[in-house]
Amino acid sequence: MIEVSHISKSFNGKSILSDVSLNIAEKEMTCIIGPIGCGKSTLLRCIAGLEKPESGQINLIAQDGNRLNHVGMVFQRFNLFPHLTVLHNLTLALIHVKKMSKSEAEDVALKQLDAVGLRQKANVLPSQLSTGQQQRVAIARSLVMNPKILLLDEPLSALDPIAASEVMDVLRKLKKEMTLVMVSHDMNAVEELADKVYFLCDGHIVEYGTAQEIFHNPQKTQTRQFIEHLKSLIYTIDSPQFDRPELNARIEHYCNRFGLGGQAHRFLQLAVEELLNLIPLDGGVDLKLSKCDNEVRMRIDATLPDNGVDYLNEDVAVDVISFSLLNGLCDLMTETSEGGLHKIHLELDQERLLLK
Repeated sequence: MIEVSHISKSFNGKSILSDVSLNIAEKEMTCIIGPIGCGKSTLLRCIAGLEKPESGQINLIAQDGNRLNHVGMVFQRFNLFPHLTVLHNLTLALIHVKKMSKSEAEDVALKQLDAVGLRQKANVLPSQLSTGQQQRVAIARSLVMNPKILLLDEPLSALDPIAASEVMDVLRKLKKEMTLVMVSHDMNAVEELADKVYFLCDGHIVEYGTAQEIFHNPQKTQTRQFIEHLKSLIYTIDSPQFDRPELNARIEHYCNRFGLGGQAHRFLQLAVEELLNLIPLDGGVDLKLSKCDNEVRMRIDATLPDNGVDYLNEDVAVDVISFSLLNGLCDLMTETSEGGLHKIHLELDQERLLLK
């Protein structure tokens, strides 16, 4: 259905896409992942016809062999007209582009609002909607034009967990009905929805495969490093006065991503807090939180300048209570020194992480 052949695109002399090729079958859900600035949104805009590649070709072919003329696109920032009602946002293109009568356009619009669960919001302004509702309206606005292909640029990025769940429910239904291409940083959503995943880095397709292959058995070093980074929470502490509430909020969000027990983030926050009570923060600390793939086991890795001190030693611990608490929370505690760096590795008691 979509054939992208060796396209390249640059802006102001800077290469954004270089010799990119991909193929997407009809009614396939394809996800494009990669670091920020790698060209994902530009690729999507080229497929939509909003940007013209400098070389290469893009062919959109229907099942009957005819070329498709319309591709729907849902933008990251919704792009709803703020002064128009939800219904008017949906009927505008139907009336002025498809030349439908107002009543015909409203019938089509209401049908799509039904599909995304928002018929009751037809006569309100976008500002009166939650972010999740605005995103669902944006999807409905694309669907009224009856596209065979729907492109979605970070449809979950600006949403809180409840709003994201609302949109995911819509995407699950759409996946059964049409061809979808989604750019996303939400790896849980990609892993659940995608039939095929392309990893884009520095404007090149590095690797592609099923979600299982890309997330659990990547073949390329760049892909492995990217997936490992996504599965980890990395946080740098540059002074004893760092933003503790921010770190705690990130830990809670991280645990929620993996569906850990309701108290898991509290145990992880407590372990991090007690660890930080035992080590100096004025020289800088790099924290990395990660979850083992095959079991409910959370790892904490801390890297700091080597001062020749073993901080996880009860005899030299600066805070005996913190040491005792940390020791009780962890199944494993190790520390090593190499190349001027001191590294601490902790693994939390998995039974605590499973508590509801």
